Amino acid sequence: MYDVVVVGGGIGGLTVAALLSARGMNVCLLERQSQVGGCIARVEFSGYDFEPGMGLYTMFGPGEIYEKLFSELPVDLPEVALLTSPHIMRLADGTDIRLDTGDLYSISGGPASLAERLAESIKVSGGTVRLNSPVLRLSYDESGAATGVDLLSGERVFARKAIVSNLTVWDTYGKLVGLNRTPSEIRKQLNTLHGAGVFVIYASIEEAAIVRLPAERMLVMDSEGEFTLAVSGKRAVTFTTRTEVEPWFSYQTSEEDYEEWDQTALEQFWNRLHAALPELGSDIEIIETANPRTYYDLTRRKLGMVLGVENSLPSPRTFLPNLFMIGDTISQTATLQAVVQSALLVTDELTGQNSQSTK
Repeated sequence: MYDVVVVGGGIGGLTVAALLSARGMNVCLLERQSQVGGCIARVEFSGYDFEPGMGLYTMFGPGEIYEKLFSELPVDLPEVALLTSPHIMRLADGTDIRLDTGDLYSISGGPASLAERLAESIKVSGGTVRLNSPVLRLSYDESGAATGVDLLSGERVFARKAIVSNLTVWDTYGKLVGLNRTPSEIRKQLNTLHGAGVFVIYASIEEAAIVRLPAERMLVMDSEGEFTLAVSGKRAVTFTTRTEVEPWFSYQTSEEDYEEWDQTALEQFWNRLHAALPELGSDIEIIETANPRTYYDLTRRKLGMVLGVENSLPSPRTFLPNLFMIGDTISQTATLQAVVQSALLVTDELTGQNSQSTK
């Protein structure tokens, strides 16, 4: 029996669990994967460590949200540094514009270091982190009150005070609560929410191509929209572009169809890269790709949506008095700092303390 059970080891769930544990609550965090981090977990292929995003992070300065967060925790903030290398936006006509990097930071080891440090804090404070522990649904007593969660293994984990879901809003209600238990007005509201996914290319890049590029972090605008570039580690580079999610699930009838769809998307994106960034030349090699199906398989996020939602639900509270939501789909923006801020607010509500007063 725990005071609080947290479902999902993304940055929101980790932050809530770390703070609650540090404030003296008995907390258990359950994560279905073999590592924490969710969408910012470590990405490793063929000996390369890839940046899962742009490698640009904010709010790490003195008195800002991460200093406030780690002032409560028994572990140190991961090493960060103000970005000194250029951040370039390339327009469709090939013009390069240098963007302001005044309050942008890089995290040593990438954002997964932040997730791993929070997991360490949970354990140092006496909390429990259980990996490879998929959650099926909430458990209920005879009166219909939520008492904890049922795991895929058949185990039931009880929570005295609260359950915190780090799943998306759709999965919190559709899977954890159950649509048959979710009020009709909430189901209608969920149907109005829309999200998007990403298509990602992980590649190795030769030093000669890096030297030719105007920056190791770029936002590229072309006739089809935009995509990002981030070089990390041993000449590893991540290219990311926004994509619709439904076609990856609706149009496929077999694994062969899905592979063909992925190959087509790769070819289209690959052509975009070379058209917009001729500096790449032949000094780049594809290692792996990721698409909404990939993110669904890894995180079980509905349709693999990873960019938050439009018109997100305004509150972490649910119709169940002891069930709370946390994460990018209920935050104002789909950024790390927005999720951490919302996690602070949920923690304050559960403990009756005020993070805003923490020095």
